[in-house]
Amino acid sequence: MFIMPSELEGAARSRLLAALPAVLPPLCLCAAAGLATIGLAGCSTTFTPRDRAKIESLSPIPAPLPRPTNAFADNPQAAALGKELFFDAGLSADGKRSCATCHDPQKHFTDGKRFADGIGSGPGGTRNVPSIESVPWQTWFFWDGRADSAWAQAAGPIRNPIEMANTAAGVRERVISAHLAAWTPVFGEVPEDPDATLAMVGKAIEAFERTISPGPARFDQYVADIRSAGSSSVLTPQEAHGLEIFIDDGCTNCHSGPLFTDGSFHNIGVPQVAHGGLDPGRALGAIQVKQDPFNCVGVFADPGPTGPADCPELRFLDTSFPDWPLAFKTPSLRNVTKTAPYMHDGSFATLDAVLMFYSELPGIPLVGHRELTLQPLRLSGGDRADLIAFLGTLEGT
Repeated sequence: MFIMPSELEGAARSRLLAALPAVLPPLCLCAAAGLATIGLAGCSTTFTPRDRAKIESLSPIPAPLPRPTNAFADNPQAAALGKELFFDAGLSADGKRSCATCHDPQKHFTDGKRFADGIGSGPGGTRNVPSIESVPWQTWFFWDGRADSAWAQAAGPIRNPIEMANTAAGVRERVISAHLAAWTPVFGEVPEDPDATLAMVGKAIEAFERTISPGPARFDQYVADIRSAGSSSVLTPQEAHGLEIFIDDGCTNCHSGPLFTDGSFHNIGVPQVAHGGLDPGRALGAIQVKQDPFNCVGVFADPGPTGPADCPELRFLDTSFPDWPLAFKTPSLRNVTKTAPYMHDGSFATLDAVLMFYSELPGIPLVGHRELTLQPLRLSGGDRADLIAFLGTLEGT
C-alpha cells in the first residue's frame, strides 16, 4: 500500500517526499490560507487547527511582566540611571569591565564568546553569556535560576570574584563619585548600608533592561496576517517548511510562547565539558535563590501597595526536585541566529550543530536523566536548513 504524504506528519512527511523517485510529480511548498502547505502537485496538507493555535500562541510579544519587588522598574529616570550604570566600567574592581562588556548591544546583548570573560576567569569562565533581550518576561535569571529578579541578577556579576570582582562598599563609593546627579532624583541619598546601595543599583539596571526588547520580526507579521486576513506571503517556502517542522516535531514543548521559551529548566543531556568540572545547574541554583538575601522575600525587596510580594514561585520551589541536576533554563529563540555559540556552556558553535544534537541525542546525562519529552528528531540536512531558515524569521531589531 502506498502512503500519501497527507497521511504523515511534519518532518517525517518531508523526508518521505525527498526520497520519492524523480518521475513523480514535482513537490510544491507554498502558503495557503496563512498555513504552510506541502505535498505533491495536485494534493496537499495544511496545519491542523491545533497547530495553527500553537503558531498563533507564539506572537505577538506581550507587555512585560510586573515587578512587584522593584518599585522603580518602570521609572524613566531610574532607567536612565540604569543605563549609566550598565555601561560604567567603574563598577568593576579593575575599572575595565561593565555589564555591557559581556552584554554587548551590538551582539544582541551577548559577547559572541564560548565562555564569559571576567576578572578572575580570564578567557574561560564556565558558562556562555545569555542575551538579556528577554529580561522583562523572565521569572528566573541566570542559566541555573539562582536569582528571582533582574535586579538581584544585576547585582550578582558586580560582586562575583570571577566576573567584575567588586564589593558592595566599592559600588557605593562609585555611585557617590560618578552617579549622584542621576541617582538623587530617583533614590535620594545614598544609603549607608552598602548592600542597600547595591540593591538599588540592581533595580536601576533592571529598569534600563526593561526598555530592551527583541523587537518585531517577520514571523510576527506572518502571524498578524493570518489572524487578520487568513493568509500571508511573508514566509518563503523554506521558512514555512521550517515552521512546520518546528511545530510538528515538538520544539514548542520547551520553546513555547512569544519569547519561544517556557522559562523552565531541563536536562537535555548536553555533554559536560571538563573545564570547570561537572556543572550542577538548577540543582544548585534552586538552593542559592532560596538563600539569596536579594530574593523577593529579602529585606531589600520593595513592598507593593498591599505589603510584601507573595512570591509563590520562590515559596513553592522544591530544592530537592529530582530532575534539577544538570538542568538549565530554556533560552529564548528570539534573535537566536545572531547569538552564537549555543547552550549553557557554549559547546555548539552553530545552529546546525545544535540541530544535529537534537537529531541524534547522543550519549546519556552523567547525572539524572534526559528530558522525557525528547526523542531523536532524525532530521535530514534539508530539514535542518529549513529549520534554521525559519529561526531567521525571529530576527528583530
